[in-house]
Amino acid sequence: MKLSETVASIEQYVIDIRRDLHRHPEIGLQEVRTMNVVTQELSDLGIPFEIVQDGGIIGFIHGAQSGRTIILRADLDALPMKESELNLKQKKAVTSTIANAAHTCGHDAHTAMLLGAAKILSSKREELAGSIILAFEQGEEMGGGIKNLLNRLHQIGADGIWGIHLKSDLQAGKISVDAGPRMAAASGFKVVLKGKAGHGSRPDLAVSPVDCFVDFYQALRNMRHSRLSPFETITYSIGIVQAGSALNIIPDTLEFAGSFRYLNKEQGEQAIHIFKDILAHVSEMHNCSFEYKMEPVVSDLVVINEATCAKIAAAAVEQALSKEVLATIPAWMASESFSFYLKYFPGVFAFLGVQNEEQGMGAEHHNEHFDIDESALIVGVTSTVQYALDFLAYKGSIDYTATDKDVPELLSQYGF
Repeated sequence: MKLSETVASIEQYVIDIRRDLHRHPEIGLQEVRTMNVVTQELSDLGIPFEIVQDGGIIGFIHGAQSGRTIILRADLDALPMKESELNLKQKKAVTSTIANAAHTCGHDAHTAMLLGAAKILSSKREELAGSIILAFEQGEEMGGGIKNLLNRLHQIGADGIWGIHLKSDLQAGKISVDAGPRMAAASGFKVVLKGKAGHGSRPDLAVSPVDCFVDFYQALRNMRHSRLSPFETITYSIGIVQAGSALNIIPDTLEFAGSFRYLNKEQGEQAIHIFKDILAHVSEMHNCSFEYKMEPVVSDLVVINEATCAKIAAAAVEQALSKEVLATIPAWMASESFSFYLKYFPGVFAFLGVQNEEQGMGAEHHNEHFDIDESALIVGVTSTVQYALDFLAYKGSIDYTATDKDVPELLSQYGF
C-alpha cells in the first residue's frame, strides 16, 4: 500500500483528535488534559515516552537497526482568547467550549498530525534504521516550555528536526518546504515617556508626552522609507499606547510598546539603533525624558530551513504526494520557538496550507474567525512520515554547525 493510501486510512483518526483538542483548549503550561490525550495515544500505540516538567512530552520510536535520529515536533497550547462560532462565511465544524481559550493558531492540528504520523511510523519499526523522537512542546505561544524541553532533547541528541505550522493564507493541501529564512526574529520594546502634567486649558504650562509620542511615531514610520535598505525585509509596529485619566488633564507619562520583525540580523540591528536615536532626539526636542521597561535587543532567532534538509523534504513531498503539492511562498514575518531547535539540529519548518475561501477558511492566525480545511491534514501527515523515512535513509552529509552553548546559556541570552 502506498504511503498516501495508508495515511488516508487514518484521516478520520487525525481529524477526531484535532476536533477533540479544539473543543478543549488549554493555554500555555496548563495543558493537563491535552497532555493526557497525547500520552494515552502514545500508550495505545506502544510508544514509550517521558514527561518533561513544564516542557512537554517526548516519545521514542526506535527502529530495528541503528542509524540517524530525527525529532518531529508539534506544540500543544492554545491562546487566551475567545473564539467565534463563525469563520469568514459560515459556522465552523468545531468550536472551543472553554471560555477565553481557543486554538486559533492551529496547534491542535499540529498535535493531531504528529500523532497520526506516530501511528504510521510506529507500525514501521522493523523497517527503520534509526530512531524517531516525538516532541510535544508546552507553552509555545508564551515561550514557557521551550527551555526544559529543548534542554532534554539536547541531552538525548539528534541529527535533525522537522516541524509543521499551518498557514491560513496558503491554499489547502499545498505545502512549502523552501530553504532559507522562513520566519522572522523578533525584538520587543516597552517605553515610558515622561513629561509634566497640566490642565487642558493651559497646555503651555505642561509638557505633554502625547505630543512627544506623536512626533516620535511619525519619525518611526518614516524610518522604513528614508533610513533602511529596501532590499531587506523588516516590519515594525506599536500595539500598545496608554496615557491619561481624564479628557481635561494632560498626563505626565505615556507608555507604548511594540516589536520589530526581521529576517536579517544586521537590518534588525540597524533599525533598533535608529529607533533609539529617534527616541532620544524627539524626547529632547519635547523636553521629555524616557525610560525603557523593555529595551529592544537585536536577535538572530530567524527560522532558517537548512538547504540539504529542504531538498530532502521537497523530494519526499514529491515522492509521497506530487510535485504539484509543493508551494514556494515568501517568509512569514511572525516568530516561532522552532528557531531555538535549529540552533542545535538542522531541519525544516514546513508551512501547510489550510485556506478554503469558498468555505470561509482563511482568517489570519490569532483571529476569532480562524478556521481550517481539515482535508489538508493528511498532506501534513504524509509529508511528515515521508520526510522522517527519507532523512533516516539519507546517506549524504549535511553542512551544519550547531551552537556550542548549552541550552540554559543560550536561552538566557534571549531572556528565557
